[in-house]
Amino acid sequence: MKFGVRELLFLVLMIGTAAASFFVLKRSLTKKQTLETQTLGWKKQLADLSQSAPTGLDWEKKMDELKKAISFFESKLPAEKDIDVILTTVENKVKDNALEKRTVKPGRIEKTANYNELPIEMTLSGDFKGFYAFLQQLEKMDRITRVTSMNLAKITDKDGAMQAKITLSIFFEPDDAAPRSANVN
Repeated sequence: MKFGVRELLFLVLMIGTAAASFFVLKRSLTKKQTLETQTLGWKKQLADLSQSAPTGLDWEKKMDELKKAISFFESKLPAEKDIDVILTTVENKVKDNALEKRTVKPGRIEKTANYNELPIEMTLSGDFKGFYAFLQQLEKMDRITRVTSMNLAKITDKDGAMQAKITLSIFFEPDDAAPRSANVN
């Protein structure tokens, strides 16, 4: 057999192919090992979650409890047309606690899927005890309200006198919302 340029070129190509195969195989094995390690980690996390999950939990009962809680909170959301009633109630609470309403500035309505939120900036002044009673009465209202910010300043010429700038959020159900079901199963 003659060993010429053609045979030498063929031999070099064969050695090159074998070397390239070795590097590709090594990279594939490294990637496989990384994926197996990652899979083992996920399996361990899943096993840990399975052990920490409560056993014997009645999921149907839990779902019913959550549906009742959702229904309860939805019942606390007034319709959009009833906002004026809530505002009147808040204004009456201001007057009942001998507070002076200096400014009231409604903000932009923030819409979500199930409810809307109307922030109202109010500046009140008067006795701190009256303001404290006002806050307690807000907290006990049947409707969901939230004080999102508050800034208190003492008025120096009177003892106990203060000025408060608060942002009160009123939550309500939009008029275009789907009707709520009266009976939750």
